[in-house]
Amino acid sequence: GCRHCPYNHVNVKNKAMQIQQPAFLYEGTDDDSGEDAMFAPLASIPPQSHVKVMFFSGGKDSFLAIRRLVKERQASSPFHLILLTTFDAKSRIIAHQEVPIDTVLRQAQHLELPLLAIPLHRGSGESYLKRIEKGVDAIRRRVPDMQRMTLVFGDLHLDHIRDWRDEEMGKHYELEYPLWQVPYGDLMNDLEASGIQVVLSAVTKEGLEEGQHFTRELWKDAVRLGMDGFGEEGEFHSVAEVWTSSREQALGL
Repeated sequence: GCRHCPYNHVNVKNKAMQIQQPAFLYEGTDDDSGEDAMFAPLASIPPQSHVKVMFFSGGKDSFLAIRRLVKERQASSPFHLILLTTFDAKSRIIAHQEVPIDTVLRQAQHLELPLLAIPLHRGSGESYLKRIEKGVDAIRRRVPDMQRMTLVFGDLHLDHIRDWRDEEMGKHYELEYPLWQVPYGDLMNDLEASGIQVVLSAVTKEGLEEGQHFTRELWKDAVRLGMDGFGEEGEFHSVAEVWTSSREQALGL
């Protein structure tokens, strides 16, 4: 059946609700800007490109990491960006963020960034790293002859998480952490500059509620409550409602 099919679900309708193997849910918007585009659609990424694969949860941190990559792209050598999101194959929900994969698809479509989705099968015996490897293989099939690939993460400052990534994934891939130890004040300034709304999608500590907007005031409230101001310790998670701003402002173009 579909779970073991290697063909990237090319003809599947409503992929977000049905795919069982890594597949592109969105390939970007075709245009005539070619390889000079800031972020090209999948079909326009030329051979010998540097491709950065952003592990994208749909939350504020991974969104801010995209904005940091835009600044980097404007100031340095060119690269192309692909979003990668993992989610539960049965519930279609993204872990921790507790939002459906459809929400991330909406984000990718608004930002016009290609999105690869990787369903995770609980109890299958297949490791997370093996699923990621299959996702990377799906990218390589669609973007042949890449010169370089970098995996990008929105981690802020938790050493044990970065250490795990470096140890388990750094052996096989080049890794990048564009937000690592960036002061929270700088992150908040950049979030406000994007013009988007950020909403709490999951809360694990008392004092905050799902549905609240993540603002400068909420950041300060969280600190007063003894939390990490950006929820880095898992106190809360968020969804970046990128569609509340123009694509250009959201990305910082």
